[in-house]
Amino acid sequence: MAMKERQGQGRQPDRKLTLGEVAGMWLASIEPAEVVVDDRGDQISGSSSGRIRRQTWDQYESILRLHISPALGALPIREVRTSTCDAFLRSLTVDGRGSSNARIGKTVLRQMMSYAIRHDLYVESNPVAEVDRIPRKVVKPRALDTASLEAIREAVSMWRAEPGLSGPRPTSTLSDIIDVLLGTGARIGEVLALRWQDVDMSGDVGKVSITGTIVEPRKGSKYRQGYTKTSAGVRVVPVPRFVVDVLLRRSIESPTTNGVGAVFWSRRGTYMQGSSVRRSLRSALKAAGIDPTLAITPHSFRRTVATLIDREITDGAAAELLGHSNVDVTHKHYIEKLREVGDYRDTLQQLAGRHD
Repeated sequence: MAMKERQGQGRQPDRKLTLGEVAGMWLASIEPAEVVVDDRGDQISGSSSGRIRRQTWDQYESILRLHISPALGALPIREVRTSTCDAFLRSLTVDGRGSSNARIGKTVLRQMMSYAIRHDLYVESNPVAEVDRIPRKVVKPRALDTASLEAIREAVSMWRAEPGLSGPRPTSTLSDIIDVLLGTGARIGEVLALRWQDVDMSGDVGKVSITGTIVEPRKGSKYRQGYTKTSAGVRVVPVPRFVVDVLLRRSIESPTTNGVGAVFWSRRGTYMQGSSVRRSLRSALKAAGIDPTLAITPHSFRRTVATLIDREITDGAAAELLGHSNVDVTHKHYIEKLREVGDYRDTLQQLAGRHD
């Protein structure tokens, strides 16, 4: 109580200062350094070391712009209460949807109010600290079975192959990307960031080094970031024969205009973008009449790899391949639980009753 009284005797918050104004100050205070990109599309400076990633900042800015500011931006900062924050966050979830926005919104509000407290813009305790827990929507990982993979491969190989279509001629690029996704378990950004200098075919076993990822900020240039999502993500992956075949063929096909030396180059000779691959995959699946509710994305192949490695080897091997430092993450988001248990009939038969 004494501490609270001393706080109250200090600087009082401006009665006219709004939550929206505080949001702007907080967002500016955590913005990562501007990334400088060379003409090849590689990041050359502006590391976010010690600060949040640009992708995270973009996510926070989007939540503020689309949700928090329209609803609470005009509210004087001194009038923000736990009930205010709780009611707002609950409003973001409708019919079981929106829990992700609500959780991110809670993080943003909590950090904003902490900023306000540290700068004497708010003299109470953080009102978000007492907001009730936001239920997390449980999405069970789902792997693709053999039949689904065959259907996807067929859809991709036939996409835009019909005679008479205008536009660029189809290539094997999308099929090749899917093969490398399946043969490495890597994220789409990691696969598109592969350069020929990351490929080693000199020994008996082909290997690729996962050392970076493609970043697509909401504003500014897209670029290759020279590090992965986490430190555990930097890894050397021995690849199966079907991936070796893809890499060998693409190394022969790589044009002189491939200035970045990318395994998957764009028509302009730069790095391809994940958003472009996702659009192409959606178009190919739609053209083939594959059920859109299956929500097949490049990440579906990563879950498929994790599930297969878990079932055939161990969950630890799956986590290692995917670049996870914690196997719990692999289980929670990537490994599909077995629907069919082992054959224990002989053991269970011991429990049978006597039958005359």
